[in-house]
Amino acid sequence: MNAHHELIDVLIIGSGIAGLSVALELAGERDVVVLAKEPRPGGSTALAQGGIAAAIGPGDDAVAHASDTVAAAAGLGDREVAVEVTAEAARAVERLANLGVNFDVGALAKEGGHSAARVVHARGDATGAEVSQALWRAAEQRRIPLMMGCFLADLLVAPDGERVVGALIWDSKTGVLRTLRAKNTVLATGGYGQLWASTTSSAAGTGDGVAAALRAGAQVADLEFVQFHPTGMLLGHDPRPLASEALRGAGARLRDANGEYLNRVTSNGVGDLAPRDVVSRGMARRMAELGADHCYLDATALGKEQLQARFPTFVGACRASGLDPSLQWVPVSPTAHYTMGGALTDADGRTTIEGLMAVGEVASSGLHGANRLASNSLLEGAVIGRRAGAALVEEDGPVAPRSSVPIKEILAFQERHRAGGEPLDRRCLRAAMEAGAGVMRDEEMLAALESRLRSSSLTSPDPAYRPEVAEVANMRLVAQGVAALALRRQESRGAHWRSDYPEPRRQWLRRQVLQLLPGNELAVGDLPVEAVGVAQALGASPAYAAQAATPAQAR
Repeated sequence: MNAHHELIDVLIIGSGIAGLSVALELAGERDVVVLAKEPRPGGSTALAQGGIAAAIGPGDDAVAHASDTVAAAAGLGDREVAVEVTAEAARAVERLANLGVNFDVGALAKEGGHSAARVVHARGDATGAEVSQALWRAAEQRRIPLMMGCFLADLLVAPDGERVVGALIWDSKTGVLRTLRAKNTVLATGGYGQLWASTTSSAAGTGDGVAAALRAGAQVADLEFVQFHPTGMLLGHDPRPLASEALRGAGARLRDANGEYLNRVTSNGVGDLAPRDVVSRGMARRMAELGADHCYLDATALGKEQLQARFPTFVGACRASGLDPSLQWVPVSPTAHYTMGGALTDADGRTTIEGLMAVGEVASSGLHGANRLASNSLLEGAVIGRRAGAALVEEDGPVAPRSSVPIKEILAFQERHRAGGEPLDRRCLRAAMEAGAGVMRDEEMLAALESRLRSSSLTSPDPAYRPEVAEVANMRLVAQGVAALALRRQESRGAHWRSDYPEPRRQWLRRQVLQLLPGNELAVGDLPVEAVGVAQALGASPAYAAQAATPAQAR
């Protein structure tokens, strides 16, 4: 097995908005290398149809944006992180524009959970693609090295187990493992949406960064909270194309399989622009009542010209499958879309282990809590990515960790390679997660899923390293964490819905933090959520104080 040894200042694993925001902040300050798993840069960012939320419209402000963010988080959001991130939103949009993002000129969009129209878009519903291309051009101009086709095999940990010192990377171009040693390593690898059979996540979203962080000894949090987007389109593709929430903001309506408007027939009176978890639950209930596998998105009222001008990605996906959305309803259903869980971090991206940072969907900063507010994901990547870069400039050596959470109990023994048992491949794992940890969950389903994952066998390692085998092992480890935490959380909250515990419970106002102990034992601790309101958090926020001092019309 060949391996190359290199030493750099900062190794960034991931090329989406979060990873490139770190890199651009460090350009000219530190020696940086960016790795991308896929053949092209961009990660999940390039697929994002939604925009970026920022309080830049008349009558809007960061206080309202922070309040909406905390409300969507269903009691588990970190108020101070929400305040810090939303306070920097307007400047983040300005920075992106200065880096070459051509935002659409015109009215701001209003999306689910927002109290005001505050979502900026680029190229209609191709915001992510525009942002990704602009950031990559900026990185090229600043001569930031980017290595494509590099799979994260594992993080390298110092002999004392207290510090990450780089990463072991599989280079698909050369077919060898490379040992990249770094003073600091930044995970920006995206989420774990590929664990579900029905997902909008790219094929690369297999939780590699979360699994590597666990194996390195870092704590991860909130794995049970998975956002199911209401309008994944049933067009015969994997991953599923997404019908942007902005369509409903513009006037598209949801109908059940019988053609009735969804908010007229669902028991909870779900509105088309309610938070995503509410809409997805209403759809799931109605689908179960009718024995249907889909609802419909009716965008015909928008007309052909408006659809083509504002939602070209949506129109293109429909037409490629033989549908004309200006004349026909589009079949949709709740689809795994965004994973709130990840490496436990603070608002600067610091994990619980020295020398390791995490930004974007691979991280759990507390911004999203139990449910992400629409269009806050690109915002988080831009803001916390920049903050992480600034922290790395300030600390020349290995970056100091954030505080960890005391471990409370042992959950399970996680075997990397198990002899015997029913074989578990990628397809079987995704089907099991769809059945046991989807929109609707209960104790029986989750216990069966957890048993299936723990009793299954993985291909034993052979002398030749195979990334596809390692990828399934990563998926299995993260899936075990999802199942265990979802089973332990005996309530319904945000994106986590238990039919046997249909209401939120006050004793569960705590985040669950997972850690992999020596001996491969999965263990859990609880992080209580401080009962501090947005107003109190604002009083302690220097970022908001600076933002509030600037007149809205100047931002």
